[in-house]
Formats: sequence, structure tokens, C-alpha cells
Amino acid sequence: MTPPAFLTAEWHHVLGVTYAADEALLEPHLPRGTQIDVLEGSPRVSIVAFHFRHTRLRGVPIPLHVNFGEINLRFYVRLHGQRAVVFIREFVSRPAISIVARLAYNEPYRTIRMRGEVLEHEGLIGVRHRFGPRLRNRLEAWADPQPVVPAEDSAAYWLTHHALGVGRGRDGRARSYDVEHPVWALHDVRNLRVDVDFATLYGPQWTYLADAEPSHVTLAEGSPISITPAVDA
Repeated sequence: MTPPAFLTAEWHHVLGVTYAADEALLEPHLPRGTQIDVLEGSPRVSIVAFHFRHTRLRGVPIPLHVNFGEINLRFYVRLHGQRAVVFIREFVSRPAISIVARLAYNEPYRTIRMRGEVLEHEGLIGVRHRFGPRLRNRLEAWADPQPVVPAEDSAAYWLTHHALGVGRGRDGRARSYDVEHPVWALHDVRNLRVDVDFATLYGPQWTYLADAEPSHVTLAEGSPISITPAVDA
């Protein structure tokens, strides 16, 4: 019997900025039982920002925690042959989400100040995320307004569509959970701004990302999503 969803919501305007990464940086975060996956011959790490809407925890809306933003740093793995995502750190603007995720599922959530906007200008759609102390960090992208579903053999599909999320239990073992959503249509990104203090937010080992050239940028339209509870892998 399929367990009930832990979380349901809508994810909108999912902006992903992806970089090549050294495997040695990812290994400390690797849950036991998973293997680092590669895209075009290299491990990848992505900073991903998006909007939660109509959020429910076990079917119940939590006051002041229904609509909010998330920004996470993630990398890509395989578990039992399935493609999956592992989070290095997840920032949200609502404390109840962080508390439940950390205590119940050992997920690396933190609460941080953030502000997100969806904009339109000169025929383009824009997303802007400001976050951290004094909202000094910034992710911003401008893209064509009409999204297109990516081909299954494309890098964009590889980055935006996965069967599983994988966390690490307190014993180090992988704990997997299903993240269900349709294949997302993607906007073609024309302009990007990344002004993020990676070292302060994620640790000094990620300083290089501040000056690195992204390998891929995706902006997904988004959809309703459903996440089932984590289970031992």
C-alpha cells in the first residue's frame, strides 16, 4: 500500500543554475548506498530556486506556511539504478518546514530570509530571488514566455526530471522518497544574474562557484507535486 503524501504543493518557476563539480566535494554528502551520477561526463551541482504554493503537510495547511520560497544546493546520484537528487542544503523562509524536515527526516533544511518575484518586461518573463542577511544574495533570470517540453535525451530533462529524492539518515544510510510531477516545460533563458555568497551559505569548499561559468541554466514552468514519506533504502 502506497503511504500517504507527506507534502503536496505546487512548485512554480523552478530556476536551476548548474555547474561542473569535483566528485571529492560531493562525497561527504553522499548517502550510503548511492552512487554519484554524471552529465556529459562530469558530476553536477545545481543551485535551484522556486516558489511553493498551496502547500499541505499531511493534507493540512499550516498557517503562514502555505506560500513561500525555497533555494537549495543539490547534486545528482543513482539509487538502485534510479536517477535521484541529494540536497547539500535547503533554505526556506518558513520555520515550521525546516523544523519538521530536520527532526522527522534529517533533511538539511535551514530557515533564511528571502523574497521572490515573478516579472514581465519587453516580452520576457523574469524570476528574481533575493535571500540571506539583508537580502544580499541574488538569483535572477529572464526567459522566453512560452515554455517547451524537453526531449528525454536532453541535458535539460536530465536536470529537471527525477524519480527520487534521497536523504541521509542519522546512521548514514540512504532514505528515499518519491517526488511525483509531470515532465516540466522549460523556458529558454536569455539572461542570468548570479550574485551569491556560496562560501558563507554552503561552506568555503563552494567558493569557486562564485566565479564559475554555469554549464546549464533551466527555468521550468512547474506543476503540482506530491512527496511521499522517506523510507529506508
